Amino acid sequence: MTRTSNYWDKVLNRRLTRRRSLGAAAGGAAAAAFLAACGGDDDDGGTSGSGSTPGGGTTPGAAPTQESGLLAPREDTSGQAVKGGTLISTNPADPPHFDPHLLTLPAAAATSLLFNKLLKVKPGVLQTADGTIEPDFASDWELSGDSLTLTLKIRQDAGTPEGPPLNGRKLDAEDVVFSWNRWAATGSARQDLVNSVNPAAPILSLEATDSQTVVIKLREPTASILAAISPNLQGQFFIVPREADGGFDVGKDPHGGGAYFLEEYKPSAGLTYARNPNGYDQFTYPDKIETPIITENAQVVAQMIAGNILTHYRAFPPEAVLDIKSQEDRISLYDSPFADVGVSTFYGFKAGPLERAPFRDERVRQAWSRAMDRDLYITTFANVDRFADEGLEAQMAWNSAMRPSDYAGWYLDPQGSDFGENAAFYQFDLAESKALLSAAGYPDGLDIVSQEAAGTNYGLSYPVQVEAIHGMAQAAGFRIERKQHQAPAPWNAEFRDSRGFFEGIAFRLTPVPPEPRDGLFAVYNKNGSLNYGFDPDGAGVESIDGPFLGDPFVDDLTSKIRQEFDTEAAVDMAHELQRYLGKKQYFSRALGSATNFNVAWPAVRNFAVFEGLAWGFLWKEYWLDKTQAPLA
Repeated sequence: MTRTSNYWDKVLNRRLTRRRSLGAAAGGAAAAAFLAACGGDDDDGGTSGSGSTPGGGTTPGAAPTQESGLLAPREDTSGQAVKGGTLISTNPADPPHFDPHLLTLPAAAATSLLFNKLLKVKPGVLQTADGTIEPDFASDWELSGDSLTLTLKIRQDAGTPEGPPLNGRKLDAEDVVFSWNRWAATGSARQDLVNSVNPAAPILSLEATDSQTVVIKLREPTASILAAISPNLQGQFFIVPREADGGFDVGKDPHGGGAYFLEEYKPSAGLTYARNPNGYDQFTYPDKIETPIITENAQVVAQMIAGNILTHYRAFPPEAVLDIKSQEDRISLYDSPFADVGVSTFYGFKAGPLERAPFRDERVRQAWSRAMDRDLYITTFANVDRFADEGLEAQMAWNSAMRPSDYAGWYLDPQGSDFGENAAFYQFDLAESKALLSAAGYPDGLDIVSQEAAGTNYGLSYPVQVEAIHGMAQAAGFRIERKQHQAPAPWNAEFRDSRGFFEGIAFRLTPVPPEPRDGLFAVYNKNGSLNYGFDPDGAGVESIDGPFLGDPFVDDLTSKIRQEFDTEAAVDMAHELQRYLGKKQYFSRALGSATNFNVAWPAVRNFAVFEGLAWGFLWKEYWLDKTQAPLA
């Protein structure tokens, strides 16, 4: 398909629907086919985004009531749960490694199954998690009166699987200290916590006073400290047996004290996890979990309909959900709360051969943002119209620096009356986008390079979502040259983790810590592990060698939010930060969110019940009802 020069071109003597126009502008056959499959029509419009959240006033985090008759009830059936059986899901790619201290999304589920955390966030039951902390490898804890010392008691029933190299050994405080030192030296997110790596980080030391006691010393009172040692995202602080220091290669041959162990891994074929008989987690239901590696959406759908898989790695592509249900009516359809729609966008601040680094100028970033028709993008990729045709109402919201799925009260809606004048920078307006580019010195448009990860590390919809974003940007005058890079190397070092030291623009999925204080610090503080590199006016870097200075206002506010124990006061500061970042547009964590719909075979019980957990944790909370299809 030929790339169009006008976002609203007429094709075949008729006006395209907005969704199909987006597909044409995206310029790729895959994108066009994907978008055309969604069906439905929208009214054309100019700007969008004033007034209330599209679709009505649903409380963020809660799915709307549906009356279509298609939906299966979401219900907590843990009281009826029995252990046993094999849960079959999918994995989108071969894991490059299994090291829990180094982030790579294809191994994220493996990490949460194989290794322990000191503490964990209690999942929400039929609602968004509220941040309540529960025991994990630590059975108890106490924060001192001055909030500078955290003492944790290590449970005595956490064992490794039988057989070499660990032979069922119980883990203890020495393993925690070893893991901390290893993570502090190599971990992807270490600078968020390790003071010796980052003077702004809160943890001065972690030591064992006996085999069952760990003491953490803090630089300053930190309201989020319990949550900070709890995220079940790969790259965070997981407990690794001390034999990993020369006894085995945890990246290639992972062993831990988690709920499962890796029984088998066949590259390009799949992974099999078996229950760890020495694990302590009582909510571990399947005996085994199998995850065949499937790299094409069509194959995922076909295997689901055939009953060869019971559910999907994360969620089925929205455009496939109704097709699956229509082809196999025995499969259950569920509604789900708000989730991100699309990929994160981040900017390069390094000068390149095309031009000086244009994204240092906030007007260029604002122009990019104003070229994005968020309603159209969310409607398309969340399949909103086709669901509506079936009587299924999906709610939509625009993401700011936070999302409606974050803890209750923290998110500030850019379409709400409380956001203020900077909400304009989220509103779609091609004329204003072009004016901003012209004011920045690009009246005839701007040539940029789009840096993209090759393969399926970011899921099967990543390429199509990137193409759609390109289409909207091109309509405003951005001329895009695409470059693909092998992931994880060299992509991770040269783009994902380079803090903006690249030319152009890039896209990824960003696994932000769920605790709002830590999430805002990780992304927007210059010392955060997920910070992409920026400064307030583009003047902080006088050469391509950096370093980038960060934004002092943002650095100060994110630090204060992290230290504030009064939740109401912290929320007020988070709202102030979201208003400020609305103008600066340093980073876009997906264009929006939507409530959605997903499918699973009826044999998978507790599906769509527990929220706020990584994928592997969700899997082990499911139980298999052998009286239900396709197992019956």
